[in-house]
Amino acid sequence: MHFRQNRNRNSDGSSSTSRGGAKRRGGAIQEIEGRGVKRLLAYVRPHSVLLALSLVLVAIVGVLEAVSPFLIGLIFDTVLRASSSPVIEIPLVGRSIRLGAVDGSTFLVLLIATTFLKALAEYGSIGVTTYLGQAVVRDLRNDVFERILHQPLRFFQFNPTGELISRVSADVERIQTAASETLAEFLKQSAIFLFLLIAIFAIDWKLASLSLVVLPLVFYPTVWFGRKLRTLSKSNQQEMADMANVLYETIAGNRIVKAFTMEKAEAGKFRRITQRIFGLNVRQKMTHSLSSPLMEVLGVFVITGFLLYARSQIIGQRMTAGLFVAFIVALIKLYDPVRRISGINNSFQQASGASGRIFEILALQPETGTGRAPFETLKERIDFENVGFAYNPAEPVLTEVSLTLGKGEVLAVVGPSGAGKSTLVNLVPRFHDVTAGRISIDGRDVREFDLQSLRRKIAVVTQDVILFNDTIRANISYGDPTASEDAVRRAARAALVDDFVAGLPDGYDTRIAERGLRLSGGERQRISIARALLKNAPILILDEATSSLDSESEALVQQALHNLMQGRTTIVIAHRLSTIRHADRIVVLESGRVKEIGAHEELVLRRGLYSRLLTLQESPAKAGS
Repeated sequence: MHFRQNRNRNSDGSSSTSRGGAKRRGGAIQEIEGRGVKRLLAYVRPHSVLLALSLVLVAIVGVLEAVSPFLIGLIFDTVLRASSSPVIEIPLVGRSIRLGAVDGSTFLVLLIATTFLKALAEYGSIGVTTYLGQAVVRDLRNDVFERILHQPLRFFQFNPTGELISRVSADVERIQTAASETLAEFLKQSAIFLFLLIAIFAIDWKLASLSLVVLPLVFYPTVWFGRKLRTLSKSNQQEMADMANVLYETIAGNRIVKAFTMEKAEAGKFRRITQRIFGLNVRQKMTHSLSSPLMEVLGVFVITGFLLYARSQIIGQRMTAGLFVAFIVALIKLYDPVRRISGINNSFQQASGASGRIFEILALQPETGTGRAPFETLKERIDFENVGFAYNPAEPVLTEVSLTLGKGEVLAVVGPSGAGKSTLVNLVPRFHDVTAGRISIDGRDVREFDLQSLRRKIAVVTQDVILFNDTIRANISYGDPTASEDAVRRAARAALVDDFVAGLPDGYDTRIAERGLRLSGGERQRISIARALLKNAPILILDEATSSLDSESEALVQQALHNLMQGRTTIVIAHRLSTIRHADRIVVLESGRVKEIGAHEELVLRRGLYSRLLTLQESPAKAGS
């Protein structure tokens, strides 16, 4: 699936620049949009009882709306008629219907009762349809979020956070308007139109037939406006997504923005996006606003012709004055749903652009495990057997990596930036799958294990600590909300979290703000270590867990990590080579290949790549002293 923000890449990271590829992607997106209505209807089916009730209520509204012109005509023929004859004769559907002497007040009472019942039915239909629409949107938003949540890791690497947030919020919001408010209005106006059409045919079928010839002239502009608004809406949604992405990146990276004095540049970038949104919104509003006046002008011409015809019928005594009034009222009422349906069509077209973007997400295949075997624990070893990996086949990240990690062993992975260290360890919990060779645990390919059971037995502590805007307790017990207070406290003590929590006003109930920004880097890292301790997984991955800390914080975190590593099989990615001197073995990667394997002293004596990297790191330290 292609997303606009990666203009030169597909979602899997591969380049896509050919014109034929662009056409194929464009055709795929159009096909998704074309199926949008059907996909939305699939969300309506579970609520078919509510839909049926809504249809009944709007049908009642339509019938009563069509009856009211007749009652108005009868009131005109009784209360306001010039003749004193007690008998009313109405030419209707080619035949005359004679009504006996009826008091005009009876029709007044019926008109009031009809209006009251119509109001009740209309209120009920809006309530039921709104509930239905909101339920559909709730289910759709939940499905979109879950589909995003279950995408593989590289999906998030190639799709900015702001873009995905826009899909779940702004795009679904457009559909919400169409699925609740607009849907209710569409059903009501459609029913009113249908029964009023029956009413004017009952009054004069020739005039009604003529209206069917003229109506296409009225509806044609709605099709053009709809297509135009659909295009503008889709462009608007994409610009809103770009704006959300700029907002997220600028706010999340505010320190870098300030450090490099890029406020003016970021403000300029934001202004350019808002200017494009401004232009699209103006064009969208003007296009939408032109629809109603044009319909009104066309409607005036149509009604004028109808009035001239009706006048001849009155003169020829083929229609009573009251029936003429009834026809005019019904005709005017008929124009209103036509006009409203035109506006509704525009709203649906706007929602259609958003639904296409939503169903792009839902069309993505979720991350699924290829195996079913439950993974219980590591018994002997983990083997990397000629492992290769590439995002793009032309640019391999790892090539023929072979090594063995025994149970309880600490294996350090080092190398220059871009050597493939993080990619290598991400293959163990299957954040990515190997593209060559295999990784096995106790002789069994990791792809044979159930994905969830495998990841439950692997704990990960990274340099970029992810904490949630919740309490310290909730962050430690993330992944195991049922953990007891004692278990949380034991993990916290082992990770040295207790040391600083004691000084907080609310202790473990202290909320730490988004990404834990109220805490220092070392404190955040110790909470993530406590989270890994509570998970109590037999396999541990430490991805440069101390590289961004100062010396004092690093010492505390190293002590917490020492407690965490006890009795666990550990893979450590280290930037500071001084922190992995005591690893059982050290693997040195360069350009995705294994260059050296051995203990610290052994690698130093070889005077190879590891020795050179160690010398480079120690030289600045000596120079500084």
